[in-house]
Amino acid sequence: MDFGGHYTFTTVEPGPVAGGAPYVLVTVFARGLIHHLFTRAYFPGHAEQNAADAVLAAVPADRRHTLVCVPEGTGPTGAASYRFDIHLQGDDETVFLDFDA
Repeated sequence: MDFGGHYTFTTVEPGPVAGGAPYVLVTVFARGLIHHLFTRAYFPGHAEQNAADAVLAAVPADRRHTLVCVPEGTGPTGAASYRFDIHLQGDDETVFLDFDA
């Protein structure tokens, strides 16, 4: 991560989880956070699997977009490239998962 809060990583798009959709688990550690935050980054183009995913379906429809990556074209290797913005507060605050519940 840089001083502006931007991060990048490279991975292979995961396959679907049994009964759900492909996603990357994201953990946020930041100064000022007492506990780290967990969320998921889902991929567009998997409408049927995303609709069947129990975690994504439990999120209010008007907030689900905060969990779906945005296509950015292709990266240097020709593979698909995505953007996943994390917002800690505000109108588009990312949905975070509570594993203590």
